[in-house]
Amino acid sequence: MVDAGKTISGTLAKFVHEISYDDLPQKVRDLAKTRILDALSTAIAGRDMPYSKVILNMVKGNKGNSTIVGCDFKANAEDAMFANSVLVHSIFQEDVLYWSHPDTIIVPVAFTVSEQEHSSGKELLLAILLGYEITARLARAVYPVAMSAFRGGPIMCTVGSGATAGRLMKLDAEKLRNTLGLVASISPGVLNQGWWAGTMEPVIEAGQCTRTAYLAARCARAGATSDPVEFEGRDGFLNAWAGTQERVSAITDNLGKDYIAMETWEKYYPVCSLNQRNIQVALPLAKLGLKAANIEKVVERTWIGGVSYAGADFTGPFVNDYQPPMSNQFTTAAAILGRPVKSFDYYQKNYNDVEVAELTKKFEIIREDGRDKYRFEVYTKDGKIHVAEEETIDMALYEPESGRLMKKFTDLASPVIGEQRAASIRDQVMSLDEVSDVCEFLNQL
Repeated sequence: MVDAGKTISGTLAKFVHEISYDDLPQKVRDLAKTRILDALSTAIAGRDMPYSKVILNMVKGNKGNSTIVGCDFKANAEDAMFANSVLVHSIFQEDVLYWSHPDTIIVPVAFTVSEQEHSSGKELLLAILLGYEITARLARAVYPVAMSAFRGGPIMCTVGSGATAGRLMKLDAEKLRNTLGLVASISPGVLNQGWWAGTMEPVIEAGQCTRTAYLAARCARAGATSDPVEFEGRDGFLNAWAGTQERVSAITDNLGKDYIAMETWEKYYPVCSLNQRNIQVALPLAKLGLKAANIEKVVERTWIGGVSYAGADFTGPFVNDYQPPMSNQFTTAAAILGRPVKSFDYYQKNYNDVEVAELTKKFEIIREDGRDKYRFEVYTKDGKIHVAEEETIDMALYEPESGRLMKKFTDLASPVIGEQRAASIRDQVMSLDEVSDVCEFLNQL
């Protein structure tokens, strides 16, 4: 007979149940605070984006007591976390952890459940960190997802969010185990197809994942059970998504000692995570003042699979603002031509940039076995070759350091809510561990 406490779900549940905020190293506590700042910065900045407006209009009028960031109305719990998820996802500048975007799912779940439970600031911060940690550990054991048509990030984050919800709801270890098993079973197999068309299903997928995580915790609290080997069983989570159990030990190795959540990194540019490095490598070429009409071709040397993600190897036509941030060619061409690639407004308002679109057609992508760095060779019609290599990039731009995140929040939120209010929210986030009830804080959002 299986000892439920020694299975993957049992081990993770014991960890989630027993750890306290004071057990966390200071750098891990700081990470939890910056995750809130990061989520709020993109949610506030993106509330007028087309997909944000669609979802806010949908949930408005659905009465409830749960906060939606930047809105003067509240909604029921499921709709509030759904809407907050879309808002965080809205400007393509969410965080990254093993190719997932945990702040789009975990933070919205944490906000809503902590508001319902009148959690303390420490409880909120700990629950967010636990969601990140579970997400990262599952991702280490699963990636790469066995079938690339599936979008792995939301699948992993849904389970992590189940841990977040269950901890905030103060479930015991057995109910936490059932929560993790249930959410692993009902976590949606979301698809990558929407990235090609630039339509709205990718942000809606993330929103739905918040509801799934919350549902699993509620079911477990009510007494629902799950198979103790939901993760490692013959037809369980690992075989379903990874197609193997070879990396199963990555889920629990040094649990509570090594915090894999610390591998979270920031998007410096409001584009797909895969397009961060190519933009930074190509940007020095903007100093040349090149025009698309004078460029013969752009040779991009990348690694095998470097542009294999859905929507990445795409040269148009660009018909909406969701396609350019996913396109390797568009983002690189925009950098070469000196466009304001740091501004999400550029992609929203200039997705049909004629000159950038013209240059995307001149890309020749060469995938080289053994290469792990970008190299761009721009051939101009006057016979010159201009080269940019990856040694020019600054990896510090992507580190989730507190000062950097406070600046990001100020830069993105202040134009929308004003400098004074932005400063107040920022300061409250950084002192959340002193708050006895987060409702007062959340009510101000």
